[in-house]
Amino acid sequence: MGKVTIKDIAKRSGYSKTSVSFAFNNPGRVAKETYEHIMAVAQEMGYSPDPAARILATRKTKTVGFLLPQPIEEIFDNQYLSELMRGIGSVCHREGFMLSVLSPLKGIISQTIQQACVDGIIILGVSNSSSVHAQFRQRKLPYVTMDADNSADYLNVGIDDEKAAEEMLDLLLDYGHRRICFCTLQPISTDIVDTEFSLTSDNRGNGILKSIKKHNLEETAKNSFIFYEASHKQEEAIKKAREILTMPNRPTAIYCMGDHQAIPFYFVAAQLGLKIPQDLSITGFDDLPSSSMLFPPLTVVHQPGYEKGRLAAELLVASLNGQECKSVLMESPVIERGATAKVPENTK
Repeated sequence: MGKVTIKDIAKRSGYSKTSVSFAFNNPGRVAKETYEHIMAVAQEMGYSPDPAARILATRKTKTVGFLLPQPIEEIFDNQYLSELMRGIGSVCHREGFMLSVLSPLKGIISQTIQQACVDGIIILGVSNSSSVHAQFRQRKLPYVTMDADNSADYLNVGIDDEKAAEEMLDLLLDYGHRRICFCTLQPISTDIVDTEFSLTSDNRGNGILKSIKKHNLEETAKNSFIFYEASHKQEEAIKKAREILTMPNRPTAIYCMGDHQAIPFYFVAAQLGLKIPQDLSITGFDDLPSSSMLFPPLTVVHQPGYEKGRLAAELLVASLNGQECKSVLMESPVIERGATAKVPENTK
């Protein structure tokens, strides 16, 4: 017997070719008993669907791509990216899509966009002027951005990073903190020829600057504020945290642009006998599930990654289904927990 076809399975099972096709490609459209019988016949006959043939016939892969700006081996060092992926994955599971994690092909994101075998892509952190938008339009590939500039030209899910960053610094400054360490985000690039930058970090930096100016602390900021690019690697982050917390005039507050950046400071503070928040206030940015379980719980800007990923995936699926969609601006309130307090009088 030659290669088994859907027609052969239909003849053996007693169901139509349409029913057999639904059983393999859209099981929800046939009864459970029908599905189980067709699958049993297919297994008995040694039939295995040809994914390439199905894609050629339907011009659909039933796959969503999640395109990240860094190599895949670095992704899982970042808890926030894992939360985004969980949210995207929940929608893929519900809607019957596979999830493909994509990274820059040979360092070039545009190459990935051109060659990815997916129905649509969710991409993280690109600017309004980025060349990737032209790449998506050229391929006529539906896409949704996360944490991008607001624009009527594409769909985006994000927060007002500038406003949230300003409100978080307002809290620390109103508590009297004037020696503050800011842990910034690592830069990313949208193509190999682009200058490396982080749109999110830039927007939050603008919010920090607005708060400084509002409090008339430009000179204080020059003399007493520390800015450094935090590493995702645990050993390096702990080493830097120890260096900062053992300075002669150490900071009284740590302002983290990602919750994961706060953990090394908790660890080193405990080793040095510094109490949080009596000796050191710490803030985060994300509200990871683990952040409320730190002791004391971390003060954060609330922008849950799971929810953001879910909303982005729902927008993409709706777009693929031809529905009218619009961008989503999520609320991002500051949630004060036990990790922040007024600056001690003897350290002002």
